Amino acid sequence: ILEGRISANRTLKANYTYKLRGLVYVTNGAILTIEPGTKIVGENGKNGGLIITRSSKIIADGTVDKPIVFTSEATTPQRGDWAGVVLLGNAPTNASFNGVAGIGEIEGGINNSDGLGLYGTPATQAQNPADNSGILRFVRIEYAGYAFLPDKEINGLTFGGVGNGTVIDHVQVSFANDDSFEFFGGTVNAKHLISYSCLDDDFDTDNGFVGKLQFGIVLRDSS
Repeated sequence: ILEGRISANRTLKANYTYKLRGLVYVTNGAILTIEPGTKIVGENGKNGGLIITRSSKIIADGTVDKPIVFTSEATTPQRGDWAGVVLLGNAPTNASFNGVAGIGEIEGGINNSDGLGLYGTPATQAQNPADNSGILRFVRIEYAGYAFLPDKEINGLTFGGVGNGTVIDHVQVSFANDDSFEFFGGTVNAKHLISYSCLDDDFDTDNGFVGKLQFGIVLRDSS
């Protein structure tokens, strides 16, 4: 079971299934490494999610034969069974928070008591477009999405101020309860993205996102 904060480097092994109990934060510059073929599920009724905070990293580097899968633990899964995956970085954004330009507060009710839910860098400080939040490669995210408040949701995969030192390649989001991919500011480039049967937007960008997306495929639900 994963819960609370991960504040030191940790590796998730492929021979286990890991359960997200509520929102789990990777903090303190820690690196969360996930082996190819690992399965991570959101615990039923707990709005489980994984939040990579600023200056921390996720290394989820799957393979075509051994993808890393984030999904519901339910026998009959439904949209919104768990919250989703959120990456937060220090790259430029045109957001503003509490009067500080260049800083944004990510949506979805993510804990912000000590800045865990913030992204970007104050506009008065040196900017780092090449900020690195790690790797998501050959990753599938299913049945995620959580409406904390109207228009303040956690998506299947949410980016906040993520820099172009981050690798996003071959990622599929399926049956999202809100957007599949949403980018709040940042400079991250991403390719080979699949949005399958999501409820709201397949690709959504806000707050000055200037990255590049290549090879995006969308298949909508007929209803």
